[in-house]
Amino acid sequence: MRNDMRKYEFDEESARQAGASSFIDATGKYKGTFTQVKQIISRKGTEGIEFSFEASDGRTANYLQLWTFDVNGKPLYGKKTLDALMCCARLKTLNPQKGVVEGKNGPEDAIVFPGLVGRPIGLLLQREEYQKDNGDVGYKFNIYAPFHSDTELMAAELLDGKTAPEMLPKVLEGLKDKPLQSRARPATGSYHAASENPADGWD
Repeated sequence: MRNDMRKYEFDEESARQAGASSFIDATGKYKGTFTQVKQIISRKGTEGIEFSFEASDGRTANYLQLWTFDVNGKPLYGKKTLDALMCCARLKTLNPQKGVVEGKNGPEDAIVFPGLVGRPIGLLLQREEYQKDNGDVGYKFNIYAPFHSDTELMAAELLDGKTAPEMLPKVLEGLKDKPLQSRARPATGSYHAASENPADGWD
């Protein structure tokens, strides 16, 4: 029913959100869930996984990519990051299945990994500049390192049975934007996840 004499009460949280971006736009530490996880394959045959992430404040980051195997089936560095991510999400196996995802031009068929969707996760995201085809400079985000959302333990700490998060503050301290002129491979922290030694509490 229409109210011709509506009274308005000030909402502080609503005021803070006015004009704010709905997308993650800065390098930093985020907690949230994946809303979409799908398989990707490059034109050269490199395999990978692409993630859409929604932080606890509602902001999103799409097209987060980890390249896992080359065309010959050799594991790439992104596979280590994926193992660390699975560890921090407490997930032993990532099973693929056919599904439909929201693509750039609408719904499209894809191979998806529903086991990670909706699962709490912490991410350190790194903003990286890149040059577009028209010469303009754009930016994208890299998964710099994952961590356990509740405890803030990183993968190596979880596997070692640690209870106090010591690595995350150190890694976060060194986390910076990656400018266009830097072509070095994105770092993923100074730890190594060993998926063959899973800790308790996994699914």
